[in-house]
Formats: sequence, structure tokens, C-alpha cells
Amino acid sequence: MKIVIKNLFLLGFAILMGSNVSAQDLPKKSLASSVAYTIGLTKISIDYSSPAVKERTIWGDVVPYDAIWRAGANAATTIEFSTDVSLEGKPLAAGKYAFFVIPVAGDDTKWTVVFNTVSDQWGAYAYDESKDALRVDVKPQFKKISQERLTYTIHDQTADKGYFKMAWGKARLYVRFKVDVLEEALANVDKALDEASDDDKWAIYANGASFLLDMEKETKQAMEWADKSTSLHQHSWNLYIKAKAQAASGDYTGAVATAAKSAEVGMANTDDHYYQNSKSEIEKSVADWKTK
Repeated sequence: MKIVIKNLFLLGFAILMGSNVSAQDLPKKSLASSVAYTIGLTKISIDYSSPAVKERTIWGDVVPYDAIWRAGANAATTIEFSTDVSLEGKPLAAGKYAFFVIPVAGDDTKWTVVFNTVSDQWGAYAYDESKDALRVDVKPQFKKISQERLTYTIHDQTADKGYFKMAWGKARLYVRFKVDVLEEALANVDKALDEASDDDKWAIYANGASFLLDMEKETKQAMEWADKSTSLHQHSWNLYIKAKAQAASGDYTGAVATAAKSAEVGMANTDDHYYQNSKSEIEKSVADWKTK
């Protein structure tokens, strides 16, 4: 009987090895996941495997304290930034990094998050501290509700800053970042103007002015670009942008007059879908500016 069982085992093993099935083809317990988001002009991508809690004690047990952790399962979690960024006030060059976490026991402690230049590695088994590009300390938050599967999300706060969040079990880790979007945006506008035909330059100036107004920075430059745009061509869109630039500069009387011109141009053109879709917003802005 033992011989028969042994032979059956060997036969099954031979069939398995002779097939195209391999460990890589089998479904994994920790789901492969990814998230990507663009903040300003910076694309941030996170790739990770998402383990489940499964009624286990995560922090201090499944994930030991005071030890490097792959911040996920299977291969090390990776984070990629398309431009240079600042993380918790410290600079990090554009690139793809393995992301690790060192959790620390206690409700009032900080955890260390690590960005390592060796992005392609399995877990933390070959982790080399000398390859770290950046380490920052972040205080975790603990919630009453448990997050069953490890999840990463990316959130923007303004056009040039935001945070990514790691949530697993009752722990939430928020890592804040900032991007230098203004300098790159100004350079992109200049490049676009150099390459554009004269017929398209009004729209490039308008886009640049609108971006600066949304950033609430460089109001003087926004006003200059809005003026150049409307001097080349007048459309309800760029006239309204100019009106907003005037308001941002404190010229509310001028803003009301330019918004009126935007409405006049928009109503005169039945194909002006921008004015049709933005009429209520323009009217609301004018009503507000008249109170200033």
C-alpha cells in the first residue's frame, strides 16, 4: 500500500511539473493592487500587495515592532514620483523607490517610513539600509474601525501638495508631500508658446493665467498673461479669466466690467458652449465682486 501511495504521489508530481502551471500562475492570498494620482504636474504611483487581517493581531505580531517591514506583502511596496518632491519637508528626487515602514509600539510614538533606491526586491529580505534615499518619521493614527485589507490612497489638498495614506487594521499612516509645480508650469507655458502658431497663443496665455489663479500665486503674472490672451483674441472664456485676475489683484470694478464683456461675447456666439455652461458661475462671481 505504501508503495502504491508513493507511486501515485510521484505520478501527480510529474504531471504537475510537466504542465505549464507554476507558483506564479496561482492566485495569491494578498491581492496585487495599485493606485496612481497626479498632483499638479507630478504623477504618484503606488504598487503593493494587499494582505488581510483575518482576525489576527497585526501590529506587534504579524508585523513586528522596531523591524523593517515591506509595507505590504510579497514583493516590496513601490512608490514612484515623476518629478522631484518634498516628503514631510525633506527633498526626494524623482524616481521609483521601495517603500518600507518601521512601526514602533505605543500610541504616542512615531513610525519611520523609508524610501529605498532598490525598487525591485522581494519583501525586506535583501533590504540594505545604505541604499536608502530618505527616511522620515510620521506619527500614526489609530481608529476604532479596522481596515480589513491593507490599502493605499493618494489625496490632494491643493494643486501642489497632498498626502498618501496607508491603512491596515486600526492604524492609519499619513505621509505628506509637496511638489514644486509653479516653476515647471511656468517653463511649460514658455515652451508651449515657442512651439505654438500665432492662432493658438491666446489659449496658451489663458491656460497659464487660469492655472496661476487656481494656485493663488503669481497674480501679477496671471494678469499679464490674461491681458496678452485677450489682446490676441476675445472669447467668453479668456475674458472671464481676465476678470478673475483683476479681482485677485483687487480691481473689482474692472473685474465686473470684464465679466460683462465676457457675457456679451458669449451671448453673441451661439456656439460658445463655455459661456452657456458657466453663465451661473460668472453671474455669481459678478454679484460677489459688486459687494467688494
